[in-house]
Order: sequence, then structure tokens, then C-alpha cells
Amino acid sequence: MRFLNKVDEFKQEATNALFTKEQAIAVAIKLFDAELADPSNSEEDIRVLTDARQRVSIHYFDNTASHVDEILDSVGVARLTAHDIAQAIDIMLFESK
Repeated sequence: MRFLNKVDEFKQEATNALFTKEQAIAVAIKLFDAELADPSNSEEDIRVLTDARQRVSIHYFDNTASHVDEILDSVGVARLTAHDIAQAIDIMLFESK
């Protein structure tokens, strides 16, 4: 698997940003799409990235299911970091290999 330039750029650009769960999912999908558009992808890169993109779900970003978590989600509190998103992407990629 090649180095993921767009994911690395995202980590640098969004270092201090906070995201809602919905935004985190949208960002992950867009990052996978950007990586898939790279013409230097091998067939294996495309296979892994496509599989990882299909795995995107909230489970990778937050698996907390407490009452307080539901309250925070209901009012749209942004509490996921760029690091959290990048880490979730790494896990999805690992599971796709």
C-alpha cells in the first residue's frame, strides 16, 4: 500500500479542527475518493482503498453508546479530531488488506 498523501495533508491542515460524527464520516469518504483518484495507484491499492471506503461507518470513529453520548450527538457536539479520523482510516485500511 502506498503512502496516502491526501490523508497526510488532511492531518496537517486540520490538526486543531473538531468534527461531528457525520462530518467525520463525510471527510473519510472524501479522503478515500481523493486517494482513489491518484493515478499512481496499483491494482492492489485500488482494491484496498475501495474495500476500506465501503467499510466507513460510525463504528470506526466512536463506539460509545452512553446516555451522555446520545445527548451530545443530539445537539451536534463536535468532538472528533483529525487524528481520530486518520486513526479510523488506518484501521479500515488494515482490515481491508
